[in-house]
Amino acid sequence: MALAAAAMVAVLGLVLLIRRHPRWGMALWTLAFFFTPIWLGAGGMGIFVSGLTAMTVIAIISGIGPNLRWSIVDSVMVILLLVILLAYAIGGSITGHVQDSVVMWFLPYAWGRIVLARVSEEWVAACIATAAVVAALLGILEFVTSENLFLLVPGASSSIWGVLQVRGGLLRVEGAFGHSIALGGALAMSAAFVLAVRWRPWVRASALVVVGAATVLTFSRLGIIGFAVTLVLGVIFLGAYVGRGLRIAVLSILVVGAAAVVPTILDVFGEAGAEAEGSADYRVDLLGLTNSMAVLGISPAREVLPTGEDYWAGFRSIDSALILIGLRFGLLPLAVVLVLLAILLGSVIIGRATPASVALVAQIPAFATVALITQYAAFVWFAAGLAVSAYALRYGHREGLSTATVGRWHGVTGSRDRLPTAGMSR
Repeated sequence: MALAAAAMVAVLGLVLLIRRHPRWGMALWTLAFFFTPIWLGAGGMGIFVSGLTAMTVIAIISGIGPNLRWSIVDSVMVILLLVILLAYAIGGSITGHVQDSVVMWFLPYAWGRIVLARVSEEWVAACIATAAVVAALLGILEFVTSENLFLLVPGASSSIWGVLQVRGGLLRVEGAFGHSIALGGALAMSAAFVLAVRWRPWVRASALVVVGAATVLTFSRLGIIGFAVTLVLGVIFLGAYVGRGLRIAVLSILVVGAAAVVPTILDVFGEAGAEAEGSADYRVDLLGLTNSMAVLGISPAREVLPTGEDYWAGFRSIDSALILIGLRFGLLPLAVVLVLLAILLGSVIIGRATPASVALVAQIPAFATVALITQYAAFVWFAAGLAVSAYALRYGHREGLSTATVGRWHGVTGSRDRLPTAGMSR
């Protein structure tokens, strides 16, 4: 009881701090995301709350205000929540799966929708970019020393994420993310914010080199490809955020980096041999599971062994976020998610890109071939909420769309290397 009381006092203190100084909310959430392992948290009555989830809830409570407005995407998100709840109520979906979706999807999305009502888009980009660079440096240190400092955090030994991975005889760095794929995906997404942050071009270019190096050291194909695609999409679609000189520098980094690291990457995957090839073949085999999905609810292909392990038509793990959604909740929720992806892709194609939307579009191939694991899931859905808010800050008034804003938004500053700031007045 004493610990619970102390925790409540700490939470109240954080809420009051963030209400008074909103920038602390984004800064603390970013620290929790990049540097708090998913196994670090507290549990009771069968419910485990990670440090990241606790910080997300605190940030939401601190950021809610009367100026929040509704958007079309919010309506689609409500529909997604309703069909997931229906899948649980009448389709037999598992309680734990529903809880995971609420905690790792809808809460981060809500925080992404709220954050720009409290702080500027520039501050959000600066927090993510700074933390990504630090996480990348720690990842490089992890590779050099073969030691992961986050495995010293209590609970690592009992977590399924507390084991280091190796590919082709080399360590795959994972930082606080518990898996190299999760770290690779998060760093790849962060590259869009490094591109857009209001730093000097040479600082941004240097930061991208560091983040890119750490992404390569995850030896995750999707992380590496996602990083490259993020930069290419950023150069093409983020003209309002990225000046011409930085675009040239980024393209040069990509060309030189590819020439330098591709031979090493090919050697590593060549050494991995059957493991890497089997991993790719396995992902192709997963496509057959679409035939076993229910319209609404859990797939009848689910089997539970006496040990409590889940299998789906003989597959132990499902390395596809989209297929896993269909298996857990049915074709109808999967269709709603695909609608969200179509809206996201359309916003970029029509020239209405923001750093968050570019980061997500570059991850679409990953959604089909990896699961949303550990903090990576929270970042994806936070970026989704942020993309909606940032879109309206930049284009909403002109097109009559609505979203979370503070005061009145009057367009973008003249500099092509500056982000718009929420809450500006004439």
